[in-house]
Amino acid sequence: MPSYGASQTAALYQGAPISVVNNAATDSGITTSQALAVAPPPNGAGLTVMIVNTTNQQATGQFAFQDTAADYQNLSGCIVPPGASLAYNLSTGWLRFTFAIAPTSGSLVVSR
Repeated sequence: MPSYGASQTAALYQGAPISVVNNAATDSGITTSQALAVAPPPNGAGLTVMIVNTTNQQATGQFAFQDTAADYQNLSGCIVPPGASLAYNLSTGWLRFTFAIAPTSGSLVVSR
């Protein structure tokens, strides 16, 4: 059964980053992050998210058009190794991240 971080579900707009794993040393046992609603861009332009993974585990991005667990699918090429960053283009919907093994240190931060 997945474990979720303590953060509330949030909408990801252009601007401030959102920590989906704030501190894996204290948010222990997280194998699936909370979902983020990806808001549409105001000018109809493309939508790129920046994912910064400072945890000690690989994070895999998943996407769904509705926030229903069974609807989430792995995003092709959205795998962020520990200590790495990734810019990823996607459409509006819901975004979350999974870990094969729960991280024990670091954070996972998403921004636009």
